[in-house]
Amino acid sequence: MAYRCIAHKRARLSGGSVGSSAGGGRGYGGPDRISRLPDELLHHVLSFVTTPEAVRTSALSRRWVGVWKRVPRLHLLEEEATKAEHIPDHYDGILRRYASDVDIADLAITYHWDWPEVDGDRASAWAGFAARRVTGRFDLAVTSQVGRGGDDDERAVLDLPCFERATEISLYSSGLAVRLPAELDAAGDGDFTRLTKLQMSELRASAASSRGGARAWIASIELEHIAGVEALTLRTDSLLSLRLVSVSRLQRLDVEAGNLRRMRVEYCFDETRSCRPWNGGGAAAVMRLSAPALEELGWEDACPDEVERIRLPTCLRELVVSELPSHIIRSMGQSDFTKILELFSGADVLKLTSPMTATLDSEEQESLIYSVQLPYYSKLDLGVITKGHKSYGSSVVHFLKRNSSIRNLTLTLHPYHPELTKG
Repeated sequence: MAYRCIAHKRARLSGGSVGSSAGGGRGYGGPDRISRLPDELLHHVLSFVTTPEAVRTSALSRRWVGVWKRVPRLHLLEEEATKAEHIPDHYDGILRRYASDVDIADLAITYHWDWPEVDGDRASAWAGFAARRVTGRFDLAVTSQVGRGGDDDERAVLDLPCFERATEISLYSSGLAVRLPAELDAAGDGDFTRLTKLQMSELRASAASSRGGARAWIASIELEHIAGVEALTLRTDSLLSLRLVSVSRLQRLDVEAGNLRRMRVEYCFDETRSCRPWNGGGAAAVMRLSAPALEELGWEDACPDEVERIRLPTCLRELVVSELPSHIIRSMGQSDFTKILELFSGADVLKLTSPMTATLDSEEQESLIYSVQLPYYSKLDLGVITKGHKSYGSSVVHFLKRNSSIRNLTLTLHPYHPELTKG
């Protein structure tokens, strides 16, 4: 009774009543002050809840009907959907009902169900909507079974349009081939002029993709687990960071980036080099580098057959080189652990990881050790992969004798796991 009296007293002071509200709900008896907020504030509030929750606010009152349609953040995530069999149609409905005159700062669409399938047409439609409406970040992550048999079926192709206003794009497209815009050409008529960050993973490039260029101001590019790209050319002064991981069977890498600061390459050339004995020799792998502002380089890959050093700094701030597993080295015929080191005369910090004490026989080990000509450095982080009681001390001593400039040494011993080095 005391609680009820207090509630009535508060309601009377605020001009409301107990048990009802402007929205017709129960419990709070005061005026509906939230609904009186201007639209801009309501849109901001709804940007902190999930998109399904924002859509459900339309049931609160007439004031809330359609408010969600102007929220500049849309996240269509499969884990937030209630019925899996209707997820793609549900996504289409939300995009169709969204206000046509509102720019979207953040759009994310994810779908990884086997059924119902999402084919290339549907994924292309989602990307097309984003190209027209997104002014900030677009994240598309789609898994499809349609393209498992190859990319000759048009249903298995995601057509990527030009994004003239988006600043960030993250694309994951497992099972679908990605076809670049047809309007891309050498004159740069296809534009990505506001794009500053591009992430692509788990996809393959369509054979029909354009070989031209586009105007872009991308500061960061990350390509991971990409198939179907034999040659990659990047010519831009805006690029600051480049990360390439498992761009399989890459034969040519051409980078001309005057302001590139950080570059990392992992397992891109190794398949090209190791498969050569079985494909009749194959074309030589080539890398052309012009990055005079480069500060950090990470390399865990086979070195291309030909490296054209156009413009590179003589000294890096950090150089990280990791030797490949022994089965890859043997398939290539020899280790080229030292070739990347030879590109530079010095590094403030040098980080080396080598399995030579564990996976190579004594003759190979001796040959590799005495062929290493390390650049100048002041700090050495040396990682040695050991194999039980096998001696690694002599190798470490050799590394130290070869250089008198070491001021700081860190030695890390990694256990040898043969199951991780099997082809």
